[in-house]
Amino acid sequence: MLRVFFLLLCVSATFCLHFCSKQNDIILDQFSEYSQKSKLENKHLLVIFGADWCPDCHALNEILKQPEPKLLLEQNFIVFAVDVGRFDKNLALNENLGSPITNGIPAVVVLNPEGKILSSTKGGEFSNARNMSKDQVLKYLYQF
Repeated sequence: MLRVFFLLLCVSATFCLHFCSKQNDIILDQFSEYSQKSKLENKHLLVIFGADWCPDCHALNEILKQPEPKLLLEQNFIVFAVDVGRFDKNLALNENLGSPITNGIPAVVVLNPEGKILSSTKGGEFSNARNMSKDQVLKYLYQF
């Protein structure tokens, strides 16, 4: 019985490592594509880490859909949305960008067209987005 349990545990761990690795490869490939697009269009890359269960993520998304923020994004940014699930998805990209989700989501990272990180909300600056105004979000974005 113990052997069967150990065998199942090993198979499960191997499957998880393989699946998680493939998922990380996909998000890193997508990030690379968005980075190239950012460089080609000479726009900043705005990476937004969030999740569908997160009310603050929805609030930030609604602010970004308003006319002024939407126009600013279209003119100056390539936007790359990253689903972190329950802090268990796409963590390789999070780590590559300095772990911005440590203090909550949504978390934002801004990179210049050459790929240099210009800003990261590691301190959880947007994690209370439902209490933020459009002007507060714009103030952040207009820095770039």
